[in-house]
Amino acid sequence: MASWCTSFPLREWTTTEFTQFVNYFKELRQDYFGGHLDGIDFDWEGFCDFTCLHEICTCDWDEAHCNDKTPEELAAGVYYYVEDTSPQGPHKPMRVQCWLLPVKETLQVMGGIAYYMKKAGFLVTLVPMSVSAWTGEEDKSEKQNLKNEYVKWRINHYEGNEFNILEAADGMLLQWYSGFDAGLCGLVDDPSAC
Repeated sequence: MASWCTSFPLREWTTTEFTQFVNYFKELRQDYFGGHLDGIDFDWEGFCDFTCLHEICTCDWDEAHCNDKTPEELAAGVYYYVEDTSPQGPHKPMRVQCWLLPVKETLQVMGGIAYYMKKAGFLVTLVPMSVSAWTGEEDKSEKQNLKNEYVKWRINHYEGNEFNILEAADGMLLQWYSGFDAGLCGLVDDPSAC
């Protein structure tokens, strides 16, 4: 499941929704893939909201406008303008939205899907961008804006059980996006450590 140019959850799911997801996965697995899918891969790095994707708007990342924002601020929508330099014009400022990053509710949904998929005997893998899982240390920054969402919100509870998505995942691949990753350098205690 990919996230670029689509969206991911910004509200928590219920047990019914998790069950519906797994049942739908089983249906797709059988009807379209002949029973040959092993599980699900969360390739969820960031996304642009529905409105921006379907209006005259684009999504991008600019350290000056986006970097110091918390995932919650980004989820609420952070916009800025850039000059349109395309040959076709119209050469007026273009509206840009900062990419949205996972929030606590996103990890509740990912964890729940992982929990119920594992319970049904399927594999679950994760592909966060590296800023979403870059340290095991607590975020002590004033605004709690050092991202690291996969680590910060890795533990959730389902059916009365504690579930750690990072421990339960069958595999994990960190993706490097230099614009996002380099932006952390200005937020940490020792920027030269980058």
